[in-house]
Amino acid sequence: MENAMRAQQRLIAKGYAIEPDGDFGAHSLAALMCHVGSKPSVGPLQEKLGAAAAKYFPTVGLTTPLRIAHALAQQSVETGGFGKLVENLNYSATGLRATFSKARISDAECQALGRKPGGAALSAAQQEKIANLVYGGAWGLKNLGNKNPGDGWNFRGRGAKQTTGRSNYADVVTVTGIDVISNPELLEDPDMGMRAACVFWDKKNCNKWADKDDIQNLTIAINGGTNGLPERKAALLRAKAILL
Repeated sequence: MENAMRAQQRLIAKGYAIEPDGDFGAHSLAALMCHVGSKPSVGPLQEKLGAAAAKYFPTVGLTTPLRIAHALAQQSVETGGFGKLVENLNYSATGLRATFSKARISDAECQALGRKPGGAALSAAQQEKIANLVYGGAWGLKNLGNKNPGDGWNFRGRGAKQTTGRSNYADVVTVTGIDVISNPELLEDPDMGMRAACVFWDKKNCNKWADKDDIQNLTIAINGGTNGLPERKAALLRAKAILL
């Protein structure tokens, strides 16, 4: 990557302990992830994700500063600042309504299934009901390939992109030969979760939008809508401040 030394020096100035060697590899990517995700220091999860990004980014053309900035900005929002690799469905009623359309969950269902104000976190069983509702039915079949009961939960968001839905998991199988349909939890591994994210990025031709610096259309390609667009824009600015 051009200007790798400059980017490393900027990360060092932010307090990240990396070697300014001009090789923007695993450790530098891990530090950059933390900066983009507003984390002050690199932990074991980010180290593993950085190693995976160094391995898989070049395979899908994520080799320019602008493309890397856009990819990491999207991943940061999808993973809560590179802090989790499994979707959290612990939604309040308000959160459900803000996140999912009425075609996927009604107002009454939001109230019935959402976390109560001041109440305990939703159990796994309660989150499973939400996943099967918002990712299932006719909408889930058309958009995610979820055809069987329980597919919404089984193929909920995982990995660096939060890969969601049977059809997107099937794409991972096609490209990698690894059976993540029978074993969807494999995407919870940082290496496999980043590899799956790169499969999705390539299939959706996301480099096209990154090259145009078009975060809105890129977000639609990644997320299916513009959820979290302000947060994605803020993350992109943090990435660009280091890379560009």
